[in-house]
Amino acid sequence: MLQNVSGIGLDYATFKRQFDTIPELKQIVDRFDKTGIVLKTAEKPGETSAGQDQANLVSSAKRAAAKTLQQPG
Repeated sequence: MLQNVSGIGLDYATFKRQFDTIPELKQIVDRFDKTGIVLKTAEKPGETSAGQDQANLVSSAKRAAAKTLQQPG
């Protein structure tokens, strides 16, 4: 994320050092590992639009397949 926003790239070890030395980071970071960072928030994560898009795609595909199978031919 930082690389996309500011051009700064951090690996796990670099972020860990920053996390250990900058107390403000502990106030906003819930947890982190080598795959990513989870920020503290009052809201619970909900279903992402990608999950909804996938459900819509499957539903549309089923309808299209059903219509194709029902056509005489």
